Amino acid sequence: MLKRLLVGGAVLGGAAVLARRLASGGDSDDRARHVSQTPEEYRGARHRVLILGAGFGGVSAALELDRRLSAADDASVLVVDRDNSMLFTPLLWTVADGRSNPNDVVVPIRNFQRGRRYHVLQANVEAIDLENRVVRTSAGDRPYDHLVIALGSVTVVPGLPGLREHARLFHTPADALELRNHLIDAIEAAHSLQDPEERAAWLTFVVGGGGDTGVELAATIMTYIRAGLFAEYPWLASESVRVVVVGRADRLVPMSSPRASREVQRALEGEGIEVMTGVSVEGVTDRAVKTSRGDIPSRTIFWAAGVAPPPLVRDLPVEHAKNGALIVDDHLRLKGYPEVYVVGDSAWAFDSATGTGIPPTAQAAEHEGRYVGQAIAAEITGRGAPPFRFAPRGHLALLGTRTGVAEVGGVTFSGLPAWALWHGYYVSHIPAWRNRVRLLTDWLAAEITGRETSQLRLGRDTVWKDEAALARETGSGGG
Repeated sequence: MLKRLLVGGAVLGGAAVLARRLASGGDSDDRARHVSQTPEEYRGARHRVLILGAGFGGVSAALELDRRLSAADDASVLVVDRDNSMLFTPLLWTVADGRSNPNDVVVPIRNFQRGRRYHVLQANVEAIDLENRVVRTSAGDRPYDHLVIALGSVTVVPGLPGLREHARLFHTPADALELRNHLIDAIEAAHSLQDPEERAAWLTFVVGGGGDTGVELAATIMTYIRAGLFAEYPWLASESVRVVVVGRADRLVPMSSPRASREVQRALEGEGIEVMTGVSVEGVTDRAVKTSRGDIPSRTIFWAAGVAPPPLVRDLPVEHAKNGALIVDDHLRLKGYPEVYVVGDSAWAFDSATGTGIPPTAQAAEHEGRYVGQAIAAEITGRGAPPFRFAPRGHLALLGTRTGVAEVGGVTFSGLPAWALWHGYYVSHIPAWRNRVRLLTDWLAAEITGRETSQLRLGRDTVWKDEAALARETGSGGG
């Protein structure tokens, strides 16, 4: 109890500081108002920069271009995205574990436009014509002189027997809510069953994939059940909950250092999570997950074993990597099309000095976006840009109740310090003071009153009735 009060007090103090910062104008409301632009004005600009995607890479490129270009450069920067908000993906875990709400982790793109010169078009990207330098959108065609492809990725589910029918994904706020809904369904099923094998199967959760998403997903499942649901189902608290991470690689988070991998595995096992490395998922039924090491009786598999660019990117008639990503040069330009830059998960990129592959992370996409903004601005103003270098800030993983693993500056540590650093870094990094205050408030409320354990169904139940039945129920007739 004392520990909870101390943590709650620390978070409350942080919330108070941020609230004062917000009240003092943290969002720079004194900046000049954004001026809209017509399609004709965009087409008439001397330098038309088109950015596809408003994630970490796309927004970073737009912000960097805004900083480096002036009105005298006669450049128009247009960001196209199907949504009007940017998802801050790393904080989805706090939605999934019942400590925050979906709106806390999305920031309206328009918020970034205050006092800035770039523009936003909410539309679907339908086709990219590289030869004619035109992008077709649901709002009409947009020509370009410089193109930035930052369309992110989708989760890839291979065609293993039964996997696509039974696998659950984790990529969006809706997926985070569905994770909570399903875990509650599983606990309710276990509560109603008397057969010990059936109950054990409902309390066994398999995560396919031992990368960053897989390990944090496994930890989130265990944390939410133990710290959230068992508080509401105390009679089940003595039941054995089994969470299993199955990864094909010989170690977890293989793109991090071996030491960090060992610390991640140690932290997961310390939370009671089973780790199977060098093991493949071979198929799924409604009662078991089949692996190369044997069957795991389970009613649940979450799939987190790989991402790929969306089909629009994979279908471009250029050179691709095995996963469909676009192969780029040491300036992040598409081979054969020097006016086209690719960032984030859509790019198959390497550090220009070391030849090391760039990981598909938010941190890398943000770094690439800033570089591309600098490179395009340099080209517009008649200068050159050096090759791309990636300087990672480190690696953070949230791995349970007040525990995690951090790798910063060559130093790896775990436990409560890593957990605190994870929260501090990401809450300070989300680019909106309103979201920061909301997150801190929700985290504090979860510490004091407990996590959210109610189900929120996002579907619609509609019952269609004919006019005669409706008239009988309401006592009215036609006429």
